[in-house]
Amino acid sequence: MPLFDPRPKIKEEDFFDMREELDAFRRYVTSSPMTLVLGLRRYGKTSLILTGLNSIGAHYVYVDCRALPSGMFGVGDFALLLARSINDFMRRCGGLRSVLARLLRGVEGVTVDAFGVTINLRRFRPQSLFEVLDCLGGLGEDVVLVVDEAQELRRMVKYRADQLLAYVYDNLRNVRLVISGSQVGLLFRLLRLGDPGAPLYGRPRSEVTLRRLSEDLSREFLEAGFKEYGLSVSTALIDYVVERVDGIIGWLTYVGFKAVSSGSLSREVVDRVLREAASLATEELRHFLSLRPGAEGRYLAILEAVAALGKATWSEILRYVEARVGRVPKPTLASFLNNLVDAGFLQKIKGGYVIPDPVLREALKKGVAPR
Repeated sequence: MPLFDPRPKIKEEDFFDMREELDAFRRYVTSSPMTLVLGLRRYGKTSLILTGLNSIGAHYVYVDCRALPSGMFGVGDFALLLARSINDFMRRCGGLRSVLARLLRGVEGVTVDAFGVTINLRRFRPQSLFEVLDCLGGLGEDVVLVVDEAQELRRMVKYRADQLLAYVYDNLRNVRLVISGSQVGLLFRLLRLGDPGAPLYGRPRSEVTLRRLSEDLSREFLEAGFKEYGLSVSTALIDYVVERVDGIIGWLTYVGFKAVSSGSLSREVVDRVLREAASLATEELRHFLSLRPGAEGRYLAILEAVAALGKATWSEILRYVEARVGRVPKPTLASFLNNLVDAGFLQKIKGGYVIPDPVLREALKKGVAPR
């Protein structure tokens, strides 16, 4: 698959300085019952997971929680997502398809026909699908259950996702868990790994944390991609992209894909593509704000303060926010800052807070964030 294909890549040579993390992931996924893959948005988590699993020929079910409805959702929505994930697995599992279909036909509430798996929601329990995977793994190699962007499961009503994951961990010996999240704070709120009263407390796990590319490796990534497509791009223009994108491999891929699609790259093309990228980034922020009605103005004022200053201290943020929206109690500001850090829109560093996504940061500075 080409370097600038916007879909998750499955070529190991695409990974440049992620090879250490890729090797660690492959080692963990074959030895640990639960592996966490962590990193901010567009740091390449899904690409790393799929690359690693495909490179070792693993049998895996990939559950993409980004496909769940916005807002609160029920177990029925989750069941439909699981059915789609199982159908995708059946298409990929080749010789295991007939065995898997036979096992699934024995599950109450599940129907298997020529079109795949359908679920009768009234008679279905999610554990039953995972029990089938455990049976399948018992016939040969373990099955890997990938739950991507798992923090979205916090929005499921009347059902505890951490209890379901703990059930898989504790009872299904032939299923290994891979759990990823770009909103790391929210993911840990879901899993509650440090809470003695939580289902997953004390369970051993492995972790892989991704980082942004260095400037040199960002240039190498772009140069290799443009060479692959026979597109001649000046060093100065590549430097311009690297400066604007700041090592986030998802945005590097997006710029490269758009340049190849248009057949050329110029500063005007880069600026236009980054405006499109800003729309994607602000849509994610809009979704975050939609779940917090009544507080949108204060959250935006916090982000605008940090965007304007580049790095902002607690006191600088407080002064800016109160100048924009009026008095804000300090505990309220602390809660809002923690929520933004947990969601990945802010990053706490020594001396203050920054916005880790340069595209979103520029959008906020230009006043094009959601209102």
